[in-house]
Amino acid sequence: MFYDLNLPYRAQHDLVNQDDLRTRVDMLIKFGYQVVAYNHVVTGKVSSNETNVIDISDKKKTNIEQLTRLTYILEDISQNHGLTPTNNALATYDILAVRPTNEKTFQNACNTLEIDIISLEMGSRLPFYLKHSIVGLAIERGIFFEISYAPAIRDSTSRRYLISNAQNLVRVSRGKNIIITSEAQRAMELRGPYDIVNLGTIMGMNQAIAKECITTNCRSVVIHAATRRNTHKAVVSFDPITSLKSNELWKVGKDKKSLPTGKSKKAKRMRPNTDDDDEDESESSQLQNMDM
Repeated sequence: MFYDLNLPYRAQHDLVNQDDLRTRVDMLIKFGYQVVAYNHVVTGKVSSNETNVIDISDKKKTNIEQLTRLTYILEDISQNHGLTPTNNALATYDILAVRPTNEKTFQNACNTLEIDIISLEMGSRLPFYLKHSIVGLAIERGIFFEISYAPAIRDSTSRRYLISNAQNLVRVSRGKNIIITSEAQRAMELRGPYDIVNLGTIMGMNQAIAKECITTNCRSVVIHAATRRNTHKAVVSFDPITSLKSNELWKVGKDKKSLPTGKSKKAKRMRPNTDDDDEDESESSQLQNMDM
C-alpha cells in the first residue's frame, strides 16, 4: 500500500482550489496510491479554539483513503505550550507534524513534543546541523522525519540542496524512520511510487529502504498518530465506562454498576432457578424417609 502523507490543502475553499485538489488526488489514484493526507500548514502560536479547516465530505472516494494533517511552523520555543495532548484543536487532525526553523526548536521537537512527523525544509540550506544523538532521540520516541521531493522538481538549486540534505539525514538516522512525501502544489509535480524508489537510491538508500519510506514507514506514522490521540504518552488509554461488559463491572466499583452496560441480561441469566431448588429439597426428604 503506497502513501502520500503531504498533499497541500489551501484554506480558501473555492471552486478553483477544489478542482485543483481533485486533479491531484486523481493523479495519485492513477499512480497507484491508496492513502493520501491533506496537509494544512499554520504559522504562529497554537490556539485551542482552532478547528479543522480541511473538508473532505465532498471528496469521498472509495478507492483511496483520505486523512487530515496539521503542520506547525515552529519559530520559537514559546509556541510549544499549545502542542499538548490536552489541546482539543490538535485532536481533530489525524496526523500532527512540525517544521522547526532553528536548532532550539529542532532539539525540542526531537526531545519533548508529542508529534508524529518532523518536517524539514530540504529544498534549501538547513539552519542547523543534523546530529545522530538528537535524531536518535526522535527515532526512539517513534517520530518520523519527512523528505518532500516536489521542491526538487521546481528548480535545480532546490534539487541540489534536497539531495545533499537527504543524504545527510539518511547518514545520521542510518536509514531509519524516514518517509518520503510529495508536497506537490500541482499535479505535474507528482511522481509514481517506483520513481520515488529510484530517487531514494540517489539519496543513499537501497531500494528496499526507499520503498519502506512510502509504504510501511508511512503506515507506522498513521498508527503512531492514532496511538497518540487515544492514549496518554502512549502508555495509558481511556475507554468510556459504557464500553465495559457486564462481567467487567468490578473494575469501576459498586457506585458505577447502575450504568446501562447490558447487566440486566446477564443478571437474568445468573438468577437461581427456584424450581430446581424445590425438586432438590423433595428428593432429599424422600431419601431421609427411606433411611428411617
